Amino acid sequence: MKIKYYMLELRVHDWYKNLLIFAGIFFSRNLFNFNYYPKLFLGFLLLSLVSSSGYIINDIKDAPFDVFHPRKKNRPVASGKISKTSALLFSLILLVFSLFASYFVSIQFLTLALFLFINSLIYSFFLKDFVWLDVTSVSLNYILRSLAGCEIIGVYISPWLIMGVFYVAMLFALAKRREELVVINSPSLHRTSLKSYNLSTVDHGISIFSTLIIISYSLYTINSPYSNILLFFTIPIVALVVLEFTSISREEKEIGIIRKTISNPIILTSLVVWISVVFYSIYLR
Repeated sequence: MKIKYYMLELRVHDWYKNLLIFAGIFFSRNLFNFNYYPKLFLGFLLLSLVSSSGYIINDIKDAPFDVFHPRKKNRPVASGKISKTSALLFSLILLVFSLFASYFVSIQFLTLALFLFINSLIYSFFLKDFVWLDVTSVSLNYILRSLAGCEIIGVYISPWLIMGVFYVAMLFALAKRREELVVINSPSLHRTSLKSYNLSTVDHGISIFSTLIIISYSLYTINSPYSNILLFFTIPIVALVVLEFTSISREEKEIGIIRKTISNPIILTSLVVWISVVFYSIYLR
């Protein structure tokens, strides 16, 4: 049944990226304002469909290169399970439906959803072939997701948090470039920009953005309206998570840095402690 392959093209496993839409409600001290949730969940679904539309177009564009990737070669378009024409039609249906529905959330949300798709399109057809511009374009989408959640419920969160989201996305993107350089045979056949990347350049980038994450979070703890000594002491926790992630990224010899990260006991424990302390600082003090 081809329906199964169309469902695979949605890349539902990548929808977790759109969970950033809920960052605004948490950090604005509105977590228990349940009136906001219907629109937020609708926004999450619509952003996910917009993202899926972009993923499908990217798969169509990358099909000749994905055959060299150990995991991506099994995607429906790359493996020939779905024709490029059918995939494009499916992408357009998703896009039209999700943008039309976004209008009824708010004009601001529709604008951000449209920017998300346009940026994904520019990435697929242009920016992904250029060193640094490729990871910057990918990371910009995470800012758009965060802002979309804030727009839906009309709240403001610290720009240091928004920048932190961008820096984390840059770190993740560079870590994925690193694993492609290490694991894939002839990586430049899979991704043109990898011709200009090397391990030294990527490692320097990882170090820079790791530092920027810690700095931006530190500035958030100082300037947050909920700033207190307890929140300040979460800085070492964030630093530990970042350092552990960079360590994993430099040791990883197979595709799957995200899977390794979310199963790492040090990172998981640190994140649970961090969320608990931040929740207490914002909601219970």
